[in-house]
Amino acid sequence: MAKNVNERIMSEGTIVEATKLPVITIGLGRVSELKDLEGTIWHDDNGAVVIATKEAPDGCTYEQTRTVVVRVIGDKVKINGLYDIYAPDEKKIERLLSNPFELASLPSEQLAELQPVLEVASEVRPSLAPAEYGRKVIIITNDMVGEQGYTYCHCPWDPEDKLTQMYPGDIFLVEDVETCKGYRIGKEEFEGTHKLD
Repeated sequence: MAKNVNERIMSEGTIVEATKLPVITIGLGRVSELKDLEGTIWHDDNGAVVIATKEAPDGCTYEQTRTVVVRVIGDKVKINGLYDIYAPDEKKIERLLSNPFELASLPSEQLAELQPVLEVASEVRPSLAPAEYGRKVIIITNDMVGEQGYTYCHCPWDPEDKLTQMYPGDIFLVEDVETCKGYRIGKEEFEGTHKLD
């Protein structure tokens, strides 16, 4: 089922190239070392740390050894009340956090909004993540969502039976054309972090 929804997006959509722009990205330490933050980070019944992301507001359980990052998108710390927080593949972490950035240079309102998540971190590593070129993306169109107003995709962090809703203007970032692997980026987050080539 998971592969089928992504195959449908790949067959109905048009792949275009985009550049991911430099983005303020703050490392927060390992998933397992984060303290609880109401509505954002908590421990489940098994003791695993769960993180509410924009894509999974009910919580996502990442591998506990991964490093968590939070991003400032454009001038926004939160979008729709949620931090842009996630735990990328470890292969990406050193690159994302390779360009040290002074948090003190952020406006005081942004610092104040970041403070709760920084306080529950085990390590704070601010960086200006470098640009990434040649990303393949599909823009979700009205034709692709039908009468219900949304479609689904399967993101690598979703369990097989839980799919992510996508709305017109959202982006499906294609990680692998052959296997139809990819994930959703919300319209607002995409506009704040990418430009179409």
